Amino acid sequence: MQTYKHRIDACVLGAASLLFLLSSFCTCAQEMRAIPDAPCKEAPWARGKSRQRFDATAFMVVAGELEAQGENDFRLKYDPPAAECLVERFDMHGQEVSAIYNPWQKGTQTLLYSFRAETPEETREVLVLYSGTAGLVAKGQAFLVTETRAGVVFFYAMFKEQPTYQSAKEVATSIFSASAKPLLSVRWPEGAKEGEVVAFDNSKLK
Repeated sequence: MQTYKHRIDACVLGAASLLFLLSSFCTCAQEMRAIPDAPCKEAPWARGKSRQRFDATAFMVVAGELEAQGENDFRLKYDPPAAECLVERFDMHGQEVSAIYNPWQKGTQTLLYSFRAETPEETREVLVLYSGTAGLVAKGQAFLVTETRAGVVFFYAMFKEQPTYQSAKEVATSIFSASAKPLLSVRWPEGAKEGEVVAFDNSKLK
């Protein structure tokens, strides 16, 4: 665990001035928003390769951003969505899933897709976020697939380019069905002085 913690520290220190500059523009904390009533007038992105990145440094920089926000603000932030619309609703093993699309906005961190799964017991939300910071570190584009649950922030994928709706949907449904495993997960234990890495897939992240 300490090895991964040192890697977070090294990434943050190496990009300290960059993170400080960019994080000041990211104003919206991850919160459950109302599902939009308006259906999408234009279909979301349907063509492209949807290739994934397995760049450990890029993931660690995002984790470092979370830690720099402190215990009381340990959650993903993104710019307020400008034009959310409802793509579809579908049932998956008794979970009613709403798929929401927000046309890609460039920024520090912006929302592209949200998949909301509701059951009588809980509501879960998988987000696809464009990360300008991770993209700069990886020297290209970076779209994160992430979920926050029970205080743990899980990262399941990072796409090299804007993923197609179908690719994003496949990852989200695999998360809801528990068939997907996170590449990285982090949390801030209550009362601790710093965040910690819960899981790090060193068989894939390089």
